[in-house]
Amino acid sequence: MPGGKMDFGETFENSAFRETLEETSLKLNKEKLKLISLTNDRVPDAHFVTIGFLTEEFEGEPQVMEPDEITEWKWFSLEDLPNNMFFPSKKIIKNYLDNEFYKH
Repeated sequence: MPGGKMDFGETFENSAFRETLEETSLKLNKEKLKLISLTNDRVPDAHFVTIGFLTEEFEGEPQVMEPDEITEWKWFSLEDLPNNMFFPSKKIIKNYLDNEFYKH
């Protein structure tokens, strides 16, 4: 899943739009983004507050825009997700499937 850090003063929606465009070249419809998840995770060397959005409206085909970080983009069924997912992304999907919004 595309994602990244918010810029100072940026809205959640603008951050999702910018990060998705930077990483995939897909243009999201900001008006159609649905906030679906919030998680608060600490690991030994980092603290992640992850805001998850869902959209079904976008323009373009995914392209690898940051080849030093990402090798390919693929679509997956929610019933057949890969095992090696970035843990915040995995939690967004779990919250969505469990119909829960916030996990701490």
